[in-house]
Amino acid sequence: MRDQMLAKKHRGEITGGTPDKVLIGELLDDVLKSDIEESTRYIWKVVVEKNLRPFFGSIRAARLSTDIMERYREKRVSEGCAESTANRELSVLRTAFHNARKRTPPKVVVVPYFPMVQETTVRKGFLSDDQYAALRDALPDELKPLFVCGYVTGIRKGELTDIRWQQVDFDGELLALEPDETKNREGRTVPILKGDMRNLLLAAKRDRDENWPESPWVFSREGNKIKSFRVSWQNACKKAGVAELQFHDLRRSAVRNMRRAGVPQVIRMKISGHKTDSMERRYNIVDAEDLGIAKEFMERRMKMAETVTVL
Repeated sequence: MRDQMLAKKHRGEITGGTPDKVLIGELLDDVLKSDIEESTRYIWKVVVEKNLRPFFGSIRAARLSTDIMERYREKRVSEGCAESTANRELSVLRTAFHNARKRTPPKVVVVPYFPMVQETTVRKGFLSDDQYAALRDALPDELKPLFVCGYVTGIRKGELTDIRWQQVDFDGELLALEPDETKNREGRTVPILKGDMRNLLLAAKRDRDENWPESPWVFSREGNKIKSFRVSWQNACKKAGVAELQFHDLRRSAVRNMRRAGVPQVIRMKISGHKTDSMERRYNIVDAEDLGIAKEFMERRMKMAETVTVL
């Protein structure tokens, strides 16, 4: 037993009993200081301080069990939390444990099993052209340019709200996204389309020049960067008859519309910022209208084949 203990200490698996005394609260502190995006750090901090720390903070890391985590899930669900949300919260805790195990010396020796419920509620909503027009008209004026750009290009909300006027080229009809402003840390350029997108951006530029010329933000509320618009969005969606729509759903509609317009997949991915085609597979970017188009092409092909056979 002595030799086994000395071997474990030599490998860094034990350090005078410290792993047995480490509290989960300390692991949560560490994960918030780890190398993650600032936007992620902000969200994780909210999750940690509001939910994880009150429940797990005073528990010794070595004593965390699957039963305890299942009790946490039951508590969160009883409070009205969705199973998917509980998954996200527990995944933060799981990351904290994995980080602690990788430390030298490690703060935990064993990472327990984290129970995750399978998620089957994949969102499938799209925005039709009629719904687009209704929602555009229902939104407050300061949100219309943001909405239209999201619907046309599929750019993420966070990437859009970071855009400054120096990144807008009306002559070249381009929006330039900087590498430090995108989720995958790769810069990209997207087109400014004639019509609603260009017109609303020009109107926003005139409004900015006249009222708050020092503001750098393209999408602003009285010169201040738009950060949250949940209530305005929900009210407009209800008025337009798309109460369940989320801003992120615009990405699927944009990709579908680009595909229908004949934009090649590699270019669709460059515009929307997708690294792989997994989104199109995961959300099944095919609907009844797509199937109707496919049916028309297939029937046309069969008709041509039958004509050749008759001849």
